[in-house]
Amino acid sequence: MDFTQLFLQRHDVLHDFFLEDYWKTVPEDLMRKRPHPGVNSIAWILWHLTRVEDAGLNLFVTEGTQILDEGKWMERLNIPWRDNGGGMNFGEVDTLSQQIDLQALHDYSKAVRERTHDIVSEINKVDLDVTLTPERAKVIAIDKGLAHSGADELAKWYSGWSKGKCLMIFGLTHTFQHVGEMGVIASLLGIVFE
Repeated sequence: MDFTQLFLQRHDVLHDFFLEDYWKTVPEDLMRKRPHPGVNSIAWILWHLTRVEDAGLNLFVTEGTQILDEGKWMERLNIPWRDNGGGMNFGEVDTLSQQIDLQALHDYSKAVRERTHDIVSEINKVDLDVTLTPERAKVIAIDKGLAHSGADELAKWYSGWSKGKCLMIFGLTHTFQHVGEMGVIASLLGIVFE
C-alpha cells in the first residue's frame, strides 16, 4: 500500500462511514441545535470541518483555488461567512446553524471530498517538505478570508508548517477530532446511531 492508498482509505472511511452517518441519521432540526450553551451545533461543525479541508488542501497544500470560490457556493450555502469559523462567538454559531442550507452544505462537502481525492491522487507532484512562509500564511488568513478573527495570530500559528503537515492535519486529523465532538453532541441530543 502506498501513501495515496493509505490516505484515501482513511479519508473514505471518514466520509462514507462517520460523516455520512450524521447526514443520514440526524434530523435537520437537531443538526441546527446546540444542546448545551458551551458546545457548537452539528451543522456548524460540519461546515467548519469542510471549510478547513477545502482551504487547507487547496490553499496551503496546492496553492490552488478553493471549491468555495467555484460554483456560487457562498450563495448556495446562504451564509455570509467564508472563513472557517474559528473564533466565532455562540451568537454567530447560532445564526450560521439556523441560516445555512444543509443540502447545499452536504453537496459542498461532497465537492470538497472529490477535490481532496484529486489532490491526493497526484500528491507526488507536490513537495510536501515545503514550509508555509509568514507572507503566504498572511495571504491565506487575511486576503483569502480564512480567519474569522485573529488573522495575525492565525498566520503566525501556520507559519513554518510543511505542506505534508497541512495535508495530514487538514485532510484527516482535524476532521476525525470533530467526529468525536459530534458524537458527544449527538448523545446530548438523544440521537442513537445503529
